[in-house]
Amino acid sequence: MNAAKGFKRILLLSFVVAGAMQGAFAATTERLENDVMYLISHMEKADCTFVRNGKTYTNLEAAEHLLNKWDYAKDDITSTAMFIDEVASKSWFTGQAYKVQCGGEVVTSQVWLTEKLAEKTPVEQD
Repeated sequence: MNAAKGFKRILLLSFVVAGAMQGAFAATTERLENDVMYLISHMEKADCTFVRNGKTYTNLEAAEHLLNKWDYAKDDITSTAMFIDEVASKSWFTGQAYKVQCGGEVVTSQVWLTEKLAEKTPVEQD
């Protein structure tokens, strides 16, 4: 009887820990999704030209491309930095870095997106 009570306590504790881990994972996943949508939204609104594999694209085309890549890769992406580095900064086929041209300045999309993420205010972080 005592062993049965011990087993029940262990089983209950396992469910509590699993639930807490699931909640933490959901919060992390929600934060990641929020950050990615924030970045794609900024790309969509930017008055910039985006260069992918030597060809220029509008802000809307670039945002759509990143959204498609995100939809394809999101199950494997675990952080916003990973999204920026592995999905939004270079071509999967050629390995060439994406570039962003705003006015006369040209930077890699990795730099541009990282700067946009750093500009995110506390209100926008929720």
